[in-house]
Amino acid sequence: MKNNKPLLIITLAATAATSSIALAEEKPVEQPNAAEAAASTTEVPATELPAAGAATETPAEEAPKSAAKIAEEVPAVIEEAEPLVPEEFLSETPYSEIELGIGYVSDDAYKFGRYNGLQSKGPFVVADIDTENYSEDGTFWIIHGTNLGLESRYLRAEGGRQGTYKVFLEWDELPNYKNNTVQTPFLGVGSDNLTLPSGFDINTNLDASLNNFELKTKRERLTTGVMFTPKDRWQFDVDYSHETKKGVDATGAAIGAGPGGGGGPGSGTGAIGLVSTSLIPEPIDYVTDKVNAKLHYAGDDGQVDLTYHVSAFDNNYNSLTWQNPFFTTGAPTAGSMSLAPDNEFHQLSLSGGYTLPYRSRLTGLISIGQMTQNQAFESYSINSGLTTNPLPRSSLDGEVETTNAQLKIASRPTDKLRLNGELRYNERDNQTPVASYDYIVLDSFAKTGSVQNNPYSYKKSLLNLDANYRISAIQSLRGGYKYNNTKRRASDIEREETKENSLFAKWKVKPHSTVDVELYGEASKRDGSEYTAQGIQNPGLRKYYMADRDRTQLGAAIDYMATEALFLSARADYNQDDYTDTTIGLTEASNPVYTLDFSYTPRHNVVTYGYYTHENIESSQAGASVTTATAASSNWEADFDDAFDTVGLGAKITDIGKWEIGADLVFSQSTGKIDMKDLVNPGTENQFPDNETELTSFKLWTNYNYNENLVYRLGYWFEDYSEKNWAYDGLSAYDPTVVENALLLGNTALDYQVHVVTVSASYKY
Repeated sequence: MKNNKPLLIITLAATAATSSIALAEEKPVEQPNAAEAAASTTEVPATELPAAGAATETPAEEAPKSAAKIAEEVPAVIEEAEPLVPEEFLSETPYSEIELGIGYVSDDAYKFGRYNGLQSKGPFVVADIDTENYSEDGTFWIIHGTNLGLESRYLRAEGGRQGTYKVFLEWDELPNYKNNTVQTPFLGVGSDNLTLPSGFDINTNLDASLNNFELKTKRERLTTGVMFTPKDRWQFDVDYSHETKKGVDATGAAIGAGPGGGGGPGSGTGAIGLVSTSLIPEPIDYVTDKVNAKLHYAGDDGQVDLTYHVSAFDNNYNSLTWQNPFFTTGAPTAGSMSLAPDNEFHQLSLSGGYTLPYRSRLTGLISIGQMTQNQAFESYSINSGLTTNPLPRSSLDGEVETTNAQLKIASRPTDKLRLNGELRYNERDNQTPVASYDYIVLDSFAKTGSVQNNPYSYKKSLLNLDANYRISAIQSLRGGYKYNNTKRRASDIEREETKENSLFAKWKVKPHSTVDVELYGEASKRDGSEYTAQGIQNPGLRKYYMADRDRTQLGAAIDYMATEALFLSARADYNQDDYTDTTIGLTEASNPVYTLDFSYTPRHNVVTYGYYTHENIESSQAGASVTTATAASSNWEADFDDAFDTVGLGAKITDIGKWEIGADLVFSQSTGKIDMKDLVNPGTENQFPDNETELTSFKLWTNYNYNENLVYRLGYWFEDYSEKNWAYDGLSAYDPTVVENALLLGNTALDYQVHVVTVSASYKY
C-alpha cells in the first residue's frame, strides 16, 4: 500500500461545537470501593467539544429518531463469537484526518465546563487526530485523539499485525467542576486536617473568616494492553489501567453536644440543639489499579472465554479531622471521621456459547469473586476525655464472596417463531466477622452497652421467557414472562424475601406501506415474606425497594412516512407504581412521557428535523413525626411533581458549491413542585417554592471544502442556563433562624451565558 505524506495547511476559521444537554444536573456515580467492580457500570463520559462542525451533522437519508425508538428497532440477534481479527482490520480503504485550530470561551462558566474543561474565559486549542496506516504484510498502526487541547482529552495509539497481535496505549482525562461559589472558614482545604482561624467565633466573625474554594475533581487514566493469537482459534488479551482521582469534594460532618444537651449554640433541648453539623471540604486522592486477562477459544460451533479481573483501590487519606465551629464549654473541640477505605476485588469468569440444531444457540457465564477490606481501624474518638474499651479487632477483616451465573438460549425453530429464555443467579455472601464495639456518639460521649456490625448478604434469581411470532407479513406479536426473586440475610433485615412476577406483550402492525404501529403493555406484582419494621422505625414504614408493589407499563408508537420527503413519528409511554401496603413511605409514583418528532428532506441536499418531549415524574409520600413513631399512621403527606419539556430544531444543507451549513436549536425547561399536606392540622403547613431550570443552546456551523483533502470550518455556539433552587438560593453559610447549628457552604446558583468560537482546519489523506 502506498503511503501518502500529508501536506498540512492550517487556516484560521471558526467552528461551533456541540454539547450534551441535560436539564437535570448530571453527576457521575463514584463508588471508590470493591463493590464497584462487582457490577457492570457505565461511567458518565465527558461532555466533549467535538470536531468543529461535525457534531451537528445528520445524514440526509436518515430522519432523527428518539432513543426509545432506536432501542426498539435493534433486532434480537443470536450472539456470535468474537472474531479473531478485529473488525477494523477488515475496513475499506483507510484514511487519516488531522484537525488543528483555536477556540475562545466568552465567559467563566463553571457548570458549562463541568465535564468538557471549558469552564474558564479565554482561548483553548482545538486538536483532534484520526490516522491509520496498513501495510501489505499485515502490519498496521492507528492513532485516535479527541479534545487534545482540553482537560477532557482522549488519546489512543495501537499497532500490530493483522490476525497475529495488537498492542495499545490509551490516555483518558475527565474533569468534574462542581461549584466555585462555595465558602468555608476552615483552613487547610485539600488536606486531612481542617483548622479554624485564631479567635474564630461563628456568631461574630464568620463572614470575615470565610474563604472561597472550588469543588472539583479530575480523573486521569492510563491503560495499556496486548492481544495476540498464539495459534489458530486461540486469542489472549491482557490490559492494565492506572487511574488517579484528585481534588476537593464536600462531605457532611457532625459533632454531638453531650448526653445532657447544652454545649451548642442552640437551645440544646431538641435533636438539632444536641448536634452541630457542617459541610466541610473533603480531600480526594484516590488511586485505582485494574488488570483484565482473557483467554479466548473459537471453534466451529462455539467459543469459550476464561477471564480474570482484579482491581485495587487506595485512598491516600485514611481519615478527616476538623475543629468544631460551634465549640463552647462542654462540647468536643474537634471531630474525626474515616474516609473510603482501601480495598481489593478479584473475579474469575468462564463464559461461552454453542450453536445448537434448529437455528438455536446457547450461551452461558459463571463467575466467582472476592471483595476484601483490611485497612486498620481508626480509634473510637479523638476526644481524649472519653473512656473506651480496646477495639475488638485491628481491622474489619471484611470479606464478601460473589457468585454470578447466567444461561441464555435463543432459537428460531420456524421462520415465523423466535424463542428466547434466560436464567440469572447472583449471590453476595458477606463473610465479615461479627464483633462488638463501643457506641460512641459523634465524638461526644459513650452510650451504655455495645453494638455489633451486621453483615448483609443476598441471593437473586431471575427468569425471562419471551416468544415472538410473525402472524402475517404485516403484523407480529411478542409476549413473555419474568420472575425475580430476592432473598436477604441480616439480623436486622425488614424483609427476608421478595418475589416479583411480570407479564408483557407487544403488538406490531403495518396497516399501510407508509404506517407502522406498535402497542406495548406490561404488568408486574411484587410481594414477599412478612415485613417487620426494625429498631425505632415506625411500624407503618415500608422501604420502597422491598415494599409490596403493583406496576403497570403502557406504550404506543406510530411512524408515518407522509411523503418521500416527510417523516412523522409519535410515541407515548406511561409507567405507574402503586405501593399497596405502605402507610408511611413512598405510596405511589408515575412517569408519563410523550414524544413527537419529524424530519423533512425537500431536496437531496437539504434535511430539517425537530422534536418535542414532555415528561412528568410524579410521586406521593406519607410520613409521621418523631412523636408518633409508635403509631402505624401518617400525619403528613407530600406530592412531588417534576415536569420536563424539551424542544429541538435543526437543519443541514450540503452541496452549496463547496459549502456546507448546519444549525441546531434546543430549548429545555423543568419545574419541580412539592405540595405539603398536614393531616393533623390542615392549612398550617409551609409550602416549598418551585425549583426551576431553563436552558437554551444554539449552534451554527459551516464547512468550506477547499479540495477533497482540506476543509475549513466556521461556527458559533451559544448557551444560556438559569436555575432557581430553594435549597441554597439566598441561604448564607450560617443562619440560625433557618437551620440551627448547621454550617453550610453558602453556594449560589450557577447561571451562565456563554459564547464559544473555534478556529480550525481539517486535512484528510
